[in-house]
Order: sequence, then C-alpha cells, then structure tokens
Amino acid sequence: MYIPDARFYLKNIKAEEPTLISLQVKFSGHRVFMSTGEKVLPRKWDFTKQRAIGKEYSDLNFWLDKIENEVSNIFRNLNIEKIVPTAALVQSHLKERLDNTPTVVKQAGDTITLFSFISQFIEQSSNIRKAETLKGYKTTLNHLKSYSKFYGRKIDFDNIDMDFYHDFSNYLAVDIGNCKNTVAKHIKTIKTFLHEATDRGLNTNLIFKSRSFKKITEPVDTIYLSIEEIQKINALDLSKTKVKEFARDLFVISCYTGLRFSDLIQINKEDIKDNQLHIRTKKTDQYVVIPIATVVKKILERHKYNLPIISNSKMNQYLKEIGRMAGIDSAVVITKTEGGRRIQKSFKKYELITAHCGRRSFATNAYKNKIPAISIMKITGHTSEKAFLGYIRISQEENAELLKEHDFFN
Repeated sequence: MYIPDARFYLKNIKAEEPTLISLQVKFSGHRVFMSTGEKVLPRKWDFTKQRAIGKEYSDLNFWLDKIENEVSNIFRNLNIEKIVPTAALVQSHLKERLDNTPTVVKQAGDTITLFSFISQFIEQSSNIRKAETLKGYKTTLNHLKSYSKFYGRKIDFDNIDMDFYHDFSNYLAVDIGNCKNTVAKHIKTIKTFLHEATDRGLNTNLIFKSRSFKKITEPVDTIYLSIEEIQKINALDLSKTKVKEFARDLFVISCYTGLRFSDLIQINKEDIKDNQLHIRTKKTDQYVVIPIATVVKKILERHKYNLPIISNSKMNQYLKEIGRMAGIDSAVVITKTEGGRRIQKSFKKYELITAHCGRRSFATNAYKNKIPAISIMKITGHTSEKAFLGYIRISQEENAELLKEHDFFN
C-alpha cells in the first residue's frame, strides 16, 4: 500500500515577516499543491522536521499534523476502495475533510475550563489520533466528571494538586475497582491533557509535572505462544472461514517478524528485498529490516503479497476461537491488583491470545533460541533494554532449563 509523504514548504524562506506554509504531495506523476492557510516566521521553522519551533506554535504544528494524517487517510481509503488517485481527487477530499474540522479557539471573554478544554481537545484530535486513543481520552474525561459529581468537588486547572492525585487514584482503584495499570493509564492521560493545555497557555499550575504525580504500574502476567503452539495454529485448515484464515495468517507473520498489527497490514511486495522485509514502523517511525522465515514467505506468496485487512478488535476475537480450535487450552493464572486488592484469576490460555501476543511471542522465542538481545531489539524497534525485557515471557522453569546449558552450571 503506497502512501506518499506530505511535505510543507514556506512561500518565502528569506522573509522577515510571517510567510505562508504550503502543502505538496507528489505521487505517480501527479502533484497536489495548496496553501495550509497558516503563516510562520522563517527563523522559527525547522526545515528538516517541517514544523514550527517553540511551544507558542503548538496549535500550528497540531494543524500540520492533522493535514499530514488526513493525506495518509485519503490515500489509504482510496487504496482500499481500489480507486486510482488523481491530484484533483486528492485535493477535493482533503479540502472537504479540512473544511469540516472544528477549530479550538479561545474567544475574547470566554473562560476555558479543564472539562471544556478536554472536550475540545478530543474533538480536535478526532482525525489525527487512533480511535483507541480517543476512546481512552473520553473514558478518562468521564471518570473525572463522575469523580467530581460523586464527591461534590470542582475539578479545574487550579486544583489539580497532590490531594487530587491521591483521591482520584483511590476513587479509580477502590470505588470503581480498576486494576493498578488502568489507574496508571488514566493518570498518564490526565498529564497529556495538562501538558497540552500548558503548551497552549491555558494552564499555569505545574504540580502535575512533580515526580510524585506519576503513573504507578505493576508487572502484568501476559502470555506468549511457543513455537509448537504457533505451528499448531498455522496447521489449522481454516479455508472454509476466510476471515479466520486471514486473522491466523496475520498473527503467524507477527510471531515470526515481531511486527505490530498496524505494521502487518501495510506490508507490500516492494518491501521485500534479498529475502528480507524492509519496513518503517507506523507507531515509532523506525526503519527495521527483518529476515523472512520460510513460513512467512509461504503466507505472503499465498496472498500474492497483498495481505488482507481486518480490524484489531475482530482479529482478537477470532484469535481466541482459533486458539481453542488448536487446543491451546492449558490453565493460566493471572495475578493483578483490582479494587486495591491482589487477586488471582484462572483462564484457558486461548482466552488470553490477542494480536499483540504475536509480537511478544517473537521476542520470547528468539530470546529462548539464544539470539542476542541487541539483535532482537533491532527488529522489534525497542530502544531500551528495560522496555524490551518487558516482552520476554519465560517462566522460572523455562529460565532454569535455559541455564542448564550454561558453563557455570556444568
């Protein structure tokens, strides 16, 4: 799936006054060239990153991010619908999308409260952030409103302090019964809101930047699939249920490449060179090169290097059914903190399989096969060993088996 880059250029790079920023998109001999409607001082422009420099330009950069994302969305949709893009068609779609975008502007005399800002921020983010991210934003806002109503406390920029931090965390954990990591996600989201409001000059209360105002997480008992279990899934005959076959094929590729779901669905034949997959990851914008395992090559050839597109939620649903069909039903006990208490829950292993389990399985199986951590990290794109080790899911017994072969124990 080819998606061209959106490039931004200044009308007059030598100007002493703010000059217009234009958008240019080149593809297949076509060119879209149009004004963004925004201006910037050339000395405040980063020509490499193609963004304005300084916190005072956060709204401008937000708008440029939106334009860039809209360009990607337009080409992605045209590709899915098998419509050949033209300059006129792309420009028409882009104008329609941008003209319908609500703007977040503080008018003279208006008072922007924390809740109204968050609502506007979510609305403004609707076309440039993932649906899952927006859902998390809305959930945090709803919890803030419920907390305010439940305890009869006003919540605004000036009273986000350590008392609020402890009380709200307790409300999420004890009153609602969220696990510790869910509480941490909501604290992280609140900090996102406050950072954005601060950059826009709407908030001057910086207590949220305190080292004590932090998200507190706990290790999560997540699973991985062994090579044998992956082979069982790959061996299933799912030809009568194509959508399950699609989900299975994407998952198996993830198990042998370590790619995230968002990267799997953008693989095309042009990414394959010398039996290696060359791809720039969507989430972290990192360039990775991955050797293509035989099983991956067979799947790609079967689909003629045009992998099917399926939603993440549907894939997670089908993977659980596929895992059950493959007999991956060993008992797994998960321990976590809920409602302020440590609890244990028992599951069948297939009930815990998700799309992300493929990436975790790749990292763990590669580690068990004594591939150096630095080599695995070059593929997974992890930049810190701490983050990488969070993906390694071997039991104490498996660790002991690996150590048996070490010279120290012989």
